[in-house]
Amino acid sequence: MSNDSVNSDFKNFKRGLLICLSGPSGVGKGTIIEALKSAGTRMQHSISITTRQPRPGEIDNVSYYFRTRERFLELLDAGEILEHDEYCGNLYGTPREPIRRLMAAGTDVIMDVTVPGSLETIANFPDAISIFLLPPSFSELRRRLTDRGTESSDVIEQRMKKAVYEVRQAAKFKYIIINEDVNRTAAVIHHILDAERHRAERRIGIEDYILGK
Repeated sequence: MSNDSVNSDFKNFKRGLLICLSGPSGVGKGTIIEALKSAGTRMQHSISITTRQPRPGEIDNVSYYFRTRERFLELLDAGEILEHDEYCGNLYGTPREPIRRLMAAGTDVIMDVTVPGSLETIANFPDAISIFLLPPSFSELRRRLTDRGTESSDVIEQRMKKAVYEVRQAAKFKYIIINEDVNRTAAVIHHILDAERHRAERRIGIEDYILGK
């Protein structure tokens, strides 16, 4: 049996990875996630749970898991929420159960959450692969936020001030990538994930598989 065949067979029944991608607003997280998903990998974007009302066109269990505040708090008390936050009176979070199910099926799950949410995820799920995206410079970050054309100058200033705090948290992540080019950043992340799959603790039991036991 060739090494390629062994690796291919073993890949079919190993757990997926949990990737926690974070960085300041405007750094390009959403674009990178789309690039990763379109590269033919078994990867899904995690769906958040929220207590807010659905907006026109949003679908329950697709756009978000829309739940009552009481149900959200029940899940939180039961330890079934990886990370959570409250914004404008509504609770938002990442439920554990769908992530467990996808990972058990061998699917990688990528999360796009705030820096505080990422740090909470890292604390609750130490095995998560945490990646922090940095802009090439703060002037470039400002340019990206401005070019989006979706926010006022006041909001951009607020995001820039918040970015100072966020960037100072980068060292708490496993990996730091300067996002200068989408394709290059996606390629670096693919290399990281490939290396993570080959860590010894993720290959427990492969010896018996190789030996035919």
